Amino acid sequence: MVVDAEMITTAHWRLRVPTVAPAGRTVCVPTVHPVGDRRVLRCAQAVLDAGFDVHLIWLGGEPGESHPHPRVRETRLPEPASARQRLRLVPTVAAVARRTHADLWHIHDYYLLPHARRWSRRTGRPVLYDVHEYYPEYYSQRFAAPAPVQHAARRLVAGAERWYAGRLGAANAVSEQLADRFRALGLPAVATPNYPSADAFARPARPLTPDLLRRVVHTGSLTTDYGADVLVGLAVELARRAPEVEVLAVSRFPSEAARRRFTEAVERAGRPTNLRMLDPVPVHEVADLLATCGIGLSLMQDVGEARLAVNSKFYEYAIMGLAVVTSDLPAARHFVEERMVARFVPPARPDGFAQAIADLVADAEATCAAVDEAAARAREELSWERTCAPRLRAIVRHLLDVGGGLPGPAVPRPASVGANRP
Repeated sequence: MVVDAEMITTAHWRLRVPTVAPAGRTVCVPTVHPVGDRRVLRCAQAVLDAGFDVHLIWLGGEPGESHPHPRVRETRLPEPASARQRLRLVPTVAAVARRTHADLWHIHDYYLLPHARRWSRRTGRPVLYDVHEYYPEYYSQRFAAPAPVQHAARRLVAGAERWYAGRLGAANAVSEQLADRFRALGLPAVATPNYPSADAFARPARPLTPDLLRRVVHTGSLTTDYGADVLVGLAVELARRAPEVEVLAVSRFPSEAARRRFTEAVERAGRPTNLRMLDPVPVHEVADLLATCGIGLSLMQDVGEARLAVNSKFYEYAIMGLAVVTSDLPAARHFVEERMVARFVPPARPDGFAQAIADLVADAEATCAAVDEAAARAREELSWERTCAPRLRAIVRHLLDVGGGLPGPAVPRPASVGANRP
């Protein structure tokens, strides 16, 4: 861990040193997200900049507690090897949070709702529910089941979310659509899309060149729903159609089972030589990676909430000046076609993705000029600090009754559709 005059830097994350006077209040951030999660860090920075202390509780890294700055504490629990283990850690995360004696909980998980409700009822202190996903849609379609069963599951998940969230303090939603769901309950809610932070994306977009178009990157998680199998297939197809193109993929796996499944798919495909796997990249190094590439991939499959979600990586690709090849899903198309140079492909078509990449490379001159123009506009519009952080600070102040009121106009709807998809 390193502390300098401006930044707090650990092995897994980085935050800017707050410059405002401390308010003497602590916001606890309990989550089963992994250490260094991008949205958690963006939210934590906004809270610090409002004068509140932060205690982060998350999974991964070396287990233990640390105090990397007088205003920041961190508790790291063991990294889970599977989704089941992650869920089993929910009570432990809540137990650690209860021991912090915080003034407010800022929870980032649906699973923590019952624990947060009990804590709030016992202490009389508020909870801010950070809503990353369209949870009813997401969970009702996680497993194959007849449509009536999925509809029933959706109603059950939605009912539980409404019941618990409606008895908490407020919601901080990743889209305007989601915020509206909670406003309908009479709950104060703001929309804070996952726009990139200037701290992590301070470097300007470099001019796009034909050489950079031959480096294609995928920064999201690698599971079947996120298109891991399609990624392998498109690498095989691309080797035939455009052998000069290299595909880079960050090794982000939610479980060891997902890692094994992907590795087996790569083996079955004969280990495509144009597919290069990268170690996980800390948030503050993503911009450096994207600057070396020309095309960004989003391979979401048409399951669960995919039709409603805008991947967070779109915002990063946009401001760093990448063209995009993406699954043709409604929310993605709505956002991307207005702001980026893109090709849309049916989600389960590796050959379609390979051809779209080849087409962008073949039309390099026009692609580069259009991307550079779009990137300049995106950097002005898609700013966490200008758009989202003030809203979050206002609602935290409102919950802690320290003034500031609730935020004003909503984020423009076209720019805020979508959930926290990596």
